[in-house]
Amino acid sequence: MELVTSQPTEEIITEERMRNLLETKQHPVHYIGLEISGMPHIGHILVAGKKINDLDRAGIKTQVWLADWHTMANNKLGGDWDRIIKAAGFYRELFNTVCPNTKVMLGSELYSNNDDYWKLVMQMARRTTIARATRTLIIMGRNEKDTLHVSQYIYPIMQAADIEFLGADIPHAGMDQRKVHMLALELFKEMKMREIVPLHHHLLPSLSEPPKISGGAEKEEIVAAMKMSKSKPGSSIPILADHKEISSIIGTAWCPQGVTEGNPVLQLCKYVVFPNSGRLVVERDAKYGGDVIFQSYGELEAAFASSKLHPTDLKNSTANALNSIMEPIHKKFGHRKAEIAGLFA
Repeated sequence: MELVTSQPTEEIITEERMRNLLETKQHPVHYIGLEISGMPHIGHILVAGKKINDLDRAGIKTQVWLADWHTMANNKLGGDWDRIIKAAGFYRELFNTVCPNTKVMLGSELYSNNDDYWKLVMQMARRTTIARATRTLIIMGRNEKDTLHVSQYIYPIMQAADIEFLGADIPHAGMDQRKVHMLALELFKEMKMREIVPLHHHLLPSLSEPPKISGGAEKEEIVAAMKMSKSKPGSSIPILADHKEISSIIGTAWCPQGVTEGNPVLQLCKYVVFPNSGRLVVERDAKYGGDVIFQSYGELEAAFASSKLHPTDLKNSTANALNSIMEPIHKKFGHRKAEIAGLFA
């Protein structure tokens, strides 16, 4: 339970059901699905990857599901199937590197010639109203004002069916995917299927200034509006960014002096730097206080809140730490950076 509930876990539906699952099944089955919609950023690989590895250490059978059909259904990468498959190949290599004990699969490896899967999709679709499906659109980065296609209404039904056909006890995703898991819980109950225990991890916020959110917005909508996005320049740190790029992106990040709430640079430290490095080293001139090593995130946050640490020093030290953490990925894929970037251009 300590491994399952540790950060970046933000919610389990519910912890009591998770405990019961761990007490009654020696090796529960997990899955997390990813749409192949652009160059992965550090949230996809280093935050979600940490949670996957935590679950693996807990004795849970982990699976990364590369949702190629969902990518086409959501009209990402132009709906170009060959391009989607090539891009998925890079995702597979990345997760095999970061989560070496995890099974990584393509959606099309399960769907092909699988009548039972499509029968379940149809049975679930028969029980889902257009209004109910519309409420899940946030999972695709869409809303009710967008021009939508029929394929996008099928998308959440396929996600619910994926859980059953992958034998997943623990469907796992970021907090923005919560609505589809709630739909799946309802469908599984209505169709008298097995019990599942959804798990949601924290999403890194955009590095840009937080948008103003209307008072009536639901939690999932707030998370989706504020999250790091690979489609918005300056919002995220691409997983293949080099030191110069990392420094440039973080250099322009929203980071007002003394502000800790919603501060994306502090969030990088909390969810990426400290879990991977265990500390943050700040190098600065003696006239500004000299070098300092923060041994915990709490210590760092307190120093920043009291203005004992300047935003520039926080940004520079965070960029240096991230570059070191990402170095193994740079070494493996750096020589192919242009080729890989071309898949998502």
